[in-house]
Amino acid sequence: MDAGGMTMVLAPSHSFTNVGMKREVQRRFVVRAVFFIFILSLIEGPLRKWFLPGLAGPLTLLRDPFVIMLYAYCLVHGLMRTRGLAGIWLSFAFLTSLIGGFQYILAGLPAFGWALGVRTYWLYMPLAFVVAKSFRREDVHRFLKLCLWIAIPYALLVAAQYDAPARAFLNRGVGGDEEGAVGLGRDIVRPFGLFTYTGPNVQFTAFTIAAFVAFYVGNVPIRRRWLFLLVSGAAVGTMSVLTGSRSIYFLAAMILGLTLIGMFSARMTRTNLKRALGIVSFAGLAAALFVFVFPDMLDAMANRFDRAARSEGSIWNRAFGGLIRWIDPLFTVPIFGMGIGAGATGVARMLGLPPLIYGESDLQRNVNELGLIMGSAMLALRFGLAAWIGWIAFRLARRGEVLALPLAGFAFFPFLMGQITHSPLNAFSVWLAAGIIFSLKDRPKDG
Repeated sequence: MDAGGMTMVLAPSHSFTNVGMKREVQRRFVVRAVFFIFILSLIEGPLRKWFLPGLAGPLTLLRDPFVIMLYAYCLVHGLMRTRGLAGIWLSFAFLTSLIGGFQYILAGLPAFGWALGVRTYWLYMPLAFVVAKSFRREDVHRFLKLCLWIAIPYALLVAAQYDAPARAFLNRGVGGDEEGAVGLGRDIVRPFGLFTYTGPNVQFTAFTIAAFVAFYVGNVPIRRRWLFLLVSGAAVGTMSVLTGSRSIYFLAAMILGLTLIGMFSARMTRTNLKRALGIVSFAGLAAALFVFVFPDMLDAMANRFDRAARSEGSIWNRAFGGLIRWIDPLFTVPIFGMGIGAGATGVARMLGLPPLIYGESDLQRNVNELGLIMGSAMLALRFGLAAWIGWIAFRLARRGEVLALPLAGFAFFPFLMGQITHSPLNAFSVWLAAGIIFSLKDRPKDG
């Protein structure tokens, strides 16, 4: 064949190579953008309470333009999953947002309230399907390592906040509020970490526990692995015992428990037994930190449990009470609801509505805000997604991929009944964890 013919044969192959390289460049850009948004979620709090307190309100929207631009880029370049489960959630978000506009018009509420309500519900949901489409196994490994590197200085900050007076600079609240610290009595402060109040710190801590366990059981490669595990494990343990939160114990139990059950239900091997002993050792390390390093926090938490038991009942009532609070609204809510996101704390405050007007529980608010039909559909989607994530994690474990188990343990409870529509910051790590699980499902170890 002459040179001209040779050129004609090889040109298509060369074209495919260029397309593949371009596609990979685009994919890596999306991965870096997700990492960047994760970092922004940690930067926002320090800006709002320490460095630019006068701009605390506008800085709440710091991440939004980057997130929206990322979604637009992914849709244009086909780097967001849009079919199957993703299609159901994306279509539901569009429909509830559209109906939400009519809700706000009929109720005489301002348009900015509708925008904030849609943001509260759906800002980070598409991120799960971006991560599912774009992340590879090495990206998951890099992300877990990033989380644990961050945990080390984060734990030092939390310990400093715990040791500092309530009115100290480190313990300021949003807008530089010197009275913003939350105490447990006996001059014990609940650290906020890099955030402006306790809830996101608890959520981030639980996510970091899941990242640590995933890093450990997933055998993520890193130089001086055991030294890194020891240091990061101590950091995560410190973060956990200093949250001052009762829910952290339940979240940690979900993460560790589901991981252990998943490992042993998949296959009983020497490796799994060693990993299980390592998980138990991590729990023991956290307990030792409580007893020997932070005994004041241990006493304060014991008193808090005692007070809460007298006023609210057992911790199980606290943990699972929200699971049934959606039932009563089914008999009282208007068919089209009260307005998407209108009862979320931040949105209600902007609209001048009483706090918790539509309920404290996420499920209760979902019914009240979305109405009988859409609210019921929302509950079905949430319950189904919680079950689906657990099933995926167990199925992966049977294939020898146990890394998804702790992430599923972290995400299961928030999807089932936790706060994924209360504020975007609380929802961020939950949808991110779901996206990582989906990405692992599509890319098994031997694939």
